[in-house]
Amino acid sequence: MALFGMLKKRKKEDTAPIEFEKKVIESSDITKDLKKIAAIHQIDVKTLDYKIISYKTFYKKIDSPRYRGLQEIEREKFFKEENILNPELEIMQKLKIEVFKKNSSRFPIRIAIGGNKPLTKVVATIKKQDAVNYFDGLESEIIAEIDKKKAKLNILLGFFEGDVRSEVKKLVSLIRVNQKIEENVSIVLCQAYEMKKQSIGEIFYKFRDKEIDNEQKVDHSNKDFMHTVQEDDVMIEIYKPREGRVGRNCKGDLLSLQEVELSSELPSITVSADIECQELEDKIVYIAKRSGFINEVQPNNFEINDELVVNEVSFKTTGSIEAGEDKDIKIDIKGNDSMSDAIGAGVHIETSEVKAEGNVGNGAIVKAKLIEIGGQTHQSAKLYGGNVSVNLHKGFIDGEDITIDLLEGGKVVGDIVRIKKASGGEIEAREVYIESVLSNVNVQASHHIELDKVEGTGNKFIIDAKAQRGFKEKVEVIKNDMDDIKSNMELITKKIKQMKKKIYSEKDTTIKIQDRILELRASGTKPPASLVAKMKENQNRIKEHNLLLKELKDARMQSETLTEDLTNLQSSVFEAKVVNNSTWREFNEVIFRIIEPPINASHLLKDGEIAHEITLDTAEDGKFILNRKGY
Repeated sequence: MALFGMLKKRKKEDTAPIEFEKKVIESSDITKDLKKIAAIHQIDVKTLDYKIISYKTFYKKIDSPRYRGLQEIEREKFFKEENILNPELEIMQKLKIEVFKKNSSRFPIRIAIGGNKPLTKVVATIKKQDAVNYFDGLESEIIAEIDKKKAKLNILLGFFEGDVRSEVKKLVSLIRVNQKIEENVSIVLCQAYEMKKQSIGEIFYKFRDKEIDNEQKVDHSNKDFMHTVQEDDVMIEIYKPREGRVGRNCKGDLLSLQEVELSSELPSITVSADIECQELEDKIVYIAKRSGFINEVQPNNFEINDELVVNEVSFKTTGSIEAGEDKDIKIDIKGNDSMSDAIGAGVHIETSEVKAEGNVGNGAIVKAKLIEIGGQTHQSAKLYGGNVSVNLHKGFIDGEDITIDLLEGGKVVGDIVRIKKASGGEIEAREVYIESVLSNVNVQASHHIELDKVEGTGNKFIIDAKAQRGFKEKVEVIKNDMDDIKSNMELITKKIKQMKKKIYSEKDTTIKIQDRILELRASGTKPPASLVAKMKENQNRIKEHNLLLKELKDARMQSETLTEDLTNLQSSVFEAKVVNNSTWREFNEVIFRIIEPPINASHLLKDGEIAHEITLDTAEDGKFILNRKGY
């Protein structure tokens, strides 16, 4: 029993924690060795800290049994590219470190270290701080802290460090002046060698590639078969076959290369004078010298045309064509079969000029500076353009100068709209001219409506300032500007009041200072700098006060100008006219809408009534009336 007791006592003594003392060790993996020390002394590894005393770099060939220490005389030759990228070379470092218990104080500057995935580039980010105390030795302490963080991540010290020390020196100079770090500072700690992948030799037809956002749903029906290109666009890239190269990262690890079979042949490309060929070191690129459609005359034989002539634009033949309105690219669609659409259902066209002899199908959208439609537009078709002309319109148009032969239930929004015959439909524009009005047409204009003949009933002819294109946006811009000016005026007024109060409260003191300075100068005595500074301060305050008064005056003038602009924008109704060059039919109505106050002045016309020109006027009692010339 006594022997058993002695063994038990000895075992207990063997496992007792060994009191930790400051310790110097040699390490090739600091994290691992810190954990060992913590385990031996039964303490939390987080309580340990260390400093680097020295380090040494070792290297060897793969088939060599022993590492050799890198001598200073060998450094220049060792760090040459051909040596570092030798796949048979292995590199390691051993660091002599002193391990000790952490004290409560933290390093005064926040430093984070990160790198790219292969760790061929490592960067230190010194965080923005409002207060940093400069002290002698700060530069060396920052370098030491950076080296500690690198070493803990097994990043080699002294390995392709570049301008680290000069960058830290600049940072410390700024800290010394400003006593703070005004913004995050990035310093490259190591720039090693990326692995270069082998290229098997590939060709990319860039004009066929569509860049799709990861979250964007792909509409597979909206295929673009007629490819467009803009000036200076890269059309084709041919990457030459290229052998790869191993790399080495900032930990000294070799980045191996995967061997692939290199291509021996790539297709030959033939291009017209509109396409420039440039041969670079690693690739050949073909660049468009002008905007247009890409025409592949024969396989891999390309030219650029500025006009596309086709029988139809549809998902089956061309797909959508979206070249952009700002490019001088024209589309001429010759098909005019009444049983099929020249511009097919759901197709999108965006270019500078579109001419179609036939119809525009269901859900089609056309955007161009010039649009000419020889057929009819479907009820759900939409046209957006500058000059737009349509034979038979049933859909939607938003344009600047619009001409329609027959409006049949469609909607038109424009600046100037000219229609030969209207049967149903809505029109909103600045000026509207209609040769023949049948029934159920709603016309709204901000400035002018002119009719050659009114043949039907149930029509409304409305003068409304809001009918002009962009009215809402113009009013919103003016009101936003007025709100900004108002806020600015309130702020300036507040500053003026505060400054005025300050000036008046110090008026007597200012006069006394001024008199005292004059007395001293009269006696040949130089006034004290404090008195002169105080006098200048008061003078600057008065000058700033006067500048604020001028700024307030300018702001008031701007506000008045904007108010006038808003009034003019809304008051077009008082200058507008409704003109009918024939007699009126019954059950047609003319309305003038006043925005402020919100009132409608209207007149229901009688059969045979002659009112050539109808305008808005104000009666003596302030009520709004309609003047009818030729009544």
